[in-house]
Amino acid sequence: MHVILDVVQGPRTGRSFVFDGHDTFIVGRSRLVHCAMPEDSALSRDHFLIEVKPPRCELRDLGSTNGTFVNDNRVDQVRLESGDRIAAGQSVFVVRIEGHPRQTSGEGVPLPEDRPANAAQVGPIVCMSCGTSAPSGVEVASGSHPDFRESISWLCEACRVDVATTFQPVPHYTTLRELGRGAMGVVYLAQHLQSGRKVALKLIAPETAAARSAIDRFLREMTVISQMKHPNIVEYLEQGTTKGQFWFAMEYVSGPNLEEIAQAEPGTYPILQACRMAYQVLKGLEHAHSLGFVHRDVKPENILIGKTPAGLLAKISDFGLAKSFRGIGLSGLTFSGEMRGTIPFMPPEQVLDFKKVLPSGDLYATAATLYYLISGQFIYDQNAEGDVIRMLLEDQPVPIRDRRPEVPKGLADVLQKCLARDPADRYPTAGDMRKALRPYC
Repeated sequence: MHVILDVVQGPRTGRSFVFDGHDTFIVGRSRLVHCAMPEDSALSRDHFLIEVKPPRCELRDLGSTNGTFVNDNRVDQVRLESGDRIAAGQSVFVVRIEGHPRQTSGEGVPLPEDRPANAAQVGPIVCMSCGTSAPSGVEVASGSHPDFRESISWLCEACRVDVATTFQPVPHYTTLRELGRGAMGVVYLAQHLQSGRKVALKLIAPETAAARSAIDRFLREMTVISQMKHPNIVEYLEQGTTKGQFWFAMEYVSGPNLEEIAQAEPGTYPILQACRMAYQVLKGLEHAHSLGFVHRDVKPENILIGKTPAGLLAKISDFGLAKSFRGIGLSGLTFSGEMRGTIPFMPPEQVLDFKKVLPSGDLYATAATLYYLISGQFIYDQNAEGDVIRMLLEDQPVPIRDRRPEVPKGLADVLQKCLARDPADRYPTAGDMRKALRPYC
C-alpha cells in the first residue's frame, strides 16, 4: 500500500510523489523543502506539511499567509482521503491511496520483486483483547522479512485506551505506584520479586497492528541498546511484552527530570548548575555516539536527575526508544499527535527527514534543553505546533541574553553555535561541545 501525490496544476504539473512508508513532505517556496516552488509568489516559504504512514495521511498548514485548501475548504490540519484535492498557491495536488503488491522508492521507481515491504495489508485481524474485527486497510508493522502467516497483535482503540490507563501485570514485578505519563507510555515504580530491586517500569502500547516479526525486531534492537552502560545513561535491565504492550524495566532514578526543575524555577535556575547538567548529558551522548547510537529525542523530560554522594547526576532516559519504535512502524503519525513537549527541542533536519538524524541532532536538542533550563522558555517565542515547525525551518532562535541578560556572552555564543540550522555549523562532536561548555560549569 502506498500514497501518491499527483501535481495536476501549477509549476510542477505532471510530477508525482510516491510514499510507501512513514515519511514527511513539505511544500513551499524555500529551496530546502521537498517540493520547492520558489517561482510561486502565492506560496509561503514553508506552506504545508504532509505526514504519510500508509494508508494514513495527514496535512498540516504551517501558518501560511494565503492558506491551504482541501476540497475548497481552508484547513489547519486534516486527515486526507484518496481523491482529495489540495490547493496551495498556484498548485493543486490530488491524493491517491492505493494497495500495491510491489514496493516503490520515493520517486515512484519499482524496487526488485524480492525486496519485501515493511508494512502490508494481511488477512482478517481481530483485537487481541475484545475480539473486535479490525477495519479494512489497517496497516501492519512487520519485520524486515515478513511472513504473513505469522500472528498479528492488534488492539482496537477502546482496548488500547483501556490498557494505557490500567496497569497490566508484568511477570516478576510488583507495582508500587505510578511515576508519570508521557507521549510514549506510562512509567511505574516497581519492585523485582526475587532481588527486591526497585525499577522504573515503562509500558508502551503499539499504535498499529504488529506482526510477530516487528515485535521481535523491536525487542532485538532494544536489547542491543541495553548493552550500552554509562553513568549518565539510564540503564535498561530487561524487557518483554504483556497483553499487547511492551514493557521495559529500567534503572530507577529517584530525582526529578529537567522539565520539572525548569518549571519549579522558571528563568532563575543557577546558570552554572544548568551547564553542569548539560555537561553530564554530553558525556553520556559522547559515549553513545562512539558506539553508533543516536538518541533522537533529547528533551528536558528525558533527562533525570539523581543524587549521589558526589552531588547531582544527570542521566539520559529512553535512549533509542523513540527511534526504534517509530522506525519499525509501531508508532502513529509523529506530527499529528501530542508533540508540544518534543518539537521545541527537535533539530530542523528531523522535521525534513526524521528517519535520518545524526549525532549533531542530539547536540542541537541538548542546547535547546540547556536554553530552556536557563531561561524557562523555548528557543522561539511561540509554541503552537504549526508555528514551531515553521520557525524551526526558517527563523533564528531568540538570543539567550534577551531572555536572561546575566548569561555570559561566551555561553550565549556556544548556544548559538549549537542551535545552528545547518548541522555542519554546529560542533563536530559531543566531546567538542562539552569542551566549549566546560568554562561555564
